[in-house]
Amino acid sequence: MASALLVSASAAEAQAFPSRPVTLIVPFAPGATTDILARAVAQELSVTWQQPVVVENKPGASGNIGAAQVAGAAPDGHTLLVTAAAISASPALYKDPGFRLFDTLKPVTVLGVVPLMLIVHPDVPAKSVAEFVDYAKKHPGKLALGSGGNGTIPHLGGELFKMRAGVDFVHVPYRGGSQAMAALIGGQIQFTIDGGPHVAPQMAAGKVRLLAVTSAQRLPQYPSVPTLAESGFPGYEASAWTMVLAPGATPKPLIDRIQADMTRALQAPGMAARLEKLDVQPRSDTPAEAEAFLRGEVAKWGEVVKVSGARVD
Repeated sequence: MASALLVSASAAEAQAFPSRPVTLIVPFAPGATTDILARAVAQELSVTWQQPVVVENKPGASGNIGAAQVAGAAPDGHTLLVTAAAISASPALYKDPGFRLFDTLKPVTVLGVVPLMLIVHPDVPAKSVAEFVDYAKKHPGKLALGSGGNGTIPHLGGELFKMRAGVDFVHVPYRGGSQAMAALIGGQIQFTIDGGPHVAPQMAAGKVRLLAVTSAQRLPQYPSVPTLAESGFPGYEASAWTMVLAPGATPKPLIDRIQADMTRALQAPGMAARLEKLDVQPRSDTPAEAEAFLRGEVAKWGEVVKVSGARVD
């Protein structure tokens, strides 16, 4: 009887949600893909929920500061985390990131995925992955990989490539992907593994060269460009993604309600065009699917951190 009453109360709470403004915590600086996507979704949710949905940026510690804030928030759906793939590496990179995935933070849904690409400076004499690997092996420690920061998926994707290809290079972290791309264009670094709206225009202008994509399949916009898996590294896959998480004690009916409303937000008129400009492939995983996906990412990047010795300091 008690459990039935609890379920009934949780369902009623989900139906009554939200009773006040909702805050989406983005643990990164404004302007990144995760931030832009969160704001697009917030705009639609404010109409659906008839309450203001505010995006609040809380950058720091590879997203851990904002994540910890949500982990400690009331489990009533009014404070949610909209974060990036870096959160899947935090348990391996940090002794205490300030939260516990699947305990103090629970997945709600995956909003979208941004495929990454292996991109080199035009001065690098390589037109294929095989040529690039050969060049890197002939110049051990002389090439520099730039990323948007220590512990980001572009950083760890590079470490995974280093492990699989048997090459040696220097990692140079920047404050964001746009800064790393600027460094690549300027020749301060020789390659990056990245994706998003700050990448495509540089490729179109011939300022950088695309060698491969890191997704499981080729991308429709670059049908002639092979995947890294096709280029001699079977099973290699790395992508940036945006996921929504809630405080760990949030009732399941409420998590289900939020996931359903976010799915509708992604299907709103004009949203597809907005996502295309961000190079975001929309998803609307159920909470169970999002948790399974995140567990797989945690395991994969945890192993990369362990084997590569990647650090955040």
